[in-house]
Amino acid sequence: MTTVTTTEAVRTIAAAMRAGRKIYGSGENAVTALRDIDIEIRRGEFTAIMGPSGSGKSTLLHTLAGLDTLNSGKVFLGDIELTALNERQLTRVRRDRIGFIFQTFNLVPTLTAAENIALPLTIARRRPDPEWFDFVVATLGLGDRLDHLPGELSGGQQQRVAAARALISRPEMVFADEPSGNLDSKAGGELLAFMRRAVQEFGQTIVMVTHDPSAAAHADRIVFLDDGMIVDEMIAPTATRVLDRMKTLGA
Repeated sequence: MTTVTTTEAVRTIAAAMRAGRKIYGSGENAVTALRDIDIEIRRGEFTAIMGPSGSGKSTLLHTLAGLDTLNSGKVFLGDIELTALNERQLTRVRRDRIGFIFQTFNLVPTLTAAENIALPLTIARRRPDPEWFDFVVATLGLGDRLDHLPGELSGGQQQRVAAARALISRPEMVFADEPSGNLDSKAGGELLAFMRRAVQEFGQTIVMVTHDPSAAAHADRIVFLDDGMIVDEMIAPTATRVLDRMKTLGA
């Protein structure tokens, strides 16, 4: 297996976890969410994480993204070991190098769509690239909604604003936790098609947690978890193959 310490790996591996273990609680109440996980996320790929409820999907995503800490093991973003950083350094890395799309949108209700999209750059005291801003907005069909507050937007429009916000700083990685979970099938399909396009055309790297076989079918690769362990992978998935595999997990 290629390691993240080599020059080749730094070029090709966007993120990695080595022997990652996460335990919640202690004593008799301890729950092991991740059991010595080893995983690599390659640059320019769309990876989906799937598994039964309680299998560790969101924990894996959150620890890879530096939103949660491991009890043991290491996490890397490119050549940076996230597990060696303090909270201030982690905050800077998340701000400058990572984008997030959550199921609940997490938009600021008092800011317009345009202001929400630009928020990561505003916090970093950087100006958006006008061409890139216009391109992302146009691609997501938000050009006539930029002056609207989140409360004036549909759920699908709010999630597209969240997706634009995740990409506006051109991050190394985008982590998405059930991004289409609160959307109807049409809005969800449009968002996932955009994420697919972001990988194919923009060279973006995306890791997505989902329970939906149709959503997962947009990915290049699916990693299946069960009881905190990686139990299988699937390349070039289809919704039918994913559904068949999911039926065998957690049994």
